[in-house]
Amino acid sequence: MKERMESSPRSTTSRTTPSTEQLQAILDLSRKMNAEHDLSALLHLLAKEGARLMSAERATTFLLDRERCELWSQVTLDGESIRLDARLGIAGAAAMSGQTVNVPVAQQDSRFHQAIDARTQFCTRSALAVPLRDPAGDVIGVLEALNKTGGPFTEGDEQIAQALSAQAALAVNTAHLLQNLTQERERLQKENVQLRREVEERFSTRNIVGTSHKVQALVRLIDQIRDSSVDVLITGESGTGKEMIAKAIHYNSPRAQRPFVALNCAALPENLKESELFGIEKGVATGVDRRVGKFEQAHEGTLFLDEIGDLSLTAQAKILRALQERVIERVGGRTPIPVDVRIVAATHINLEDAISQGKFREDLYYRLKVIQIQTPA
Repeated sequence: MKERMESSPRSTTSRTTPSTEQLQAILDLSRKMNAEHDLSALLHLLAKEGARLMSAERATTFLLDRERCELWSQVTLDGESIRLDARLGIAGAAAMSGQTVNVPVAQQDSRFHQAIDARTQFCTRSALAVPLRDPAGDVIGVLEALNKTGGPFTEGDEQIAQALSAQAALAVNTAHLLQNLTQERERLQKENVQLRREVEERFSTRNIVGTSHKVQALVRLIDQIRDSSVDVLITGESGTGKEMIAKAIHYNSPRAQRPFVALNCAALPENLKESELFGIEKGVATGVDRRVGKFEQAHEGTLFLDEIGDLSLTAQAKILRALQERVIERVGGRTPIPVDVRIVAATHINLEDAISQGKFREDLYYRLKVIQIQTPA
């Protein structure tokens, strides 16, 4: 198969290879295209510089929409957007054949699509169209230049267009990937915002059911501390909604957009509590990998410690240090890790009795009891 399709013999006096200056310009343009990741800006750059390099009045970069069998340009040199049937016109011939199409006299060529000229009020005299191919070799678009100054497009122009199209295809492919990633990120961000709104609505104080004086006082207290990040101690019998209250406190606070991490201290074996809270370093024991603890997971958010009265005195001391110094150390680690965590603790036992029995640290108790909430029975 021939590498190009043309309508008439070329003059032997025409330059058949690009000049040194043109090759340098192609190299410079390739660098610019590779650095440009915005698709619109990339297509505009290619149209503008392609027209200049080939001494053309106009250049357009078409992208191929295979599903709709259309060629479309997001931008042309004169700023107009074009969408046309990919089976029509000189650009369409290049897209369908996958070959370079060089037409010295457009009006005499049967492939010329006059409707575009009528629409854009442009008079096409000559045209050069080169397909753009992705890394797999599939045609993804066409670079078309119109109206060569001083005569028809030469073999040198074809080589310039082919070199540009090869670089442009790579740049367009990269820009497409980045555009898709950006769109997916924006979609996920919008979805995340919506989910957060739903969560915040779910844990609004409006969902704390009841009209008793105790419930009303509880709702007022949560509303009063909504602009602060003070630590809170929730006391009350099991099954009275302590975690629901903890979530209401979190999602009605300045930390609402940050993590809410919960840990039931009574549900863990004693030998796992510290590693769950503070994490563990790799190699502490055979087969143990590094693991981030709840404090790090809740960084800049809220850590809900349910049944905190079941923690050992050693774990209590480490929690107190984390609250005082805002640093932790993983089990087996020696490097202090900064943490910014709000603690909402809960228990069903009487911590003052536990203090008198030597089972709970008094300094930690008062550190947690900045605000105390007693759940209604």
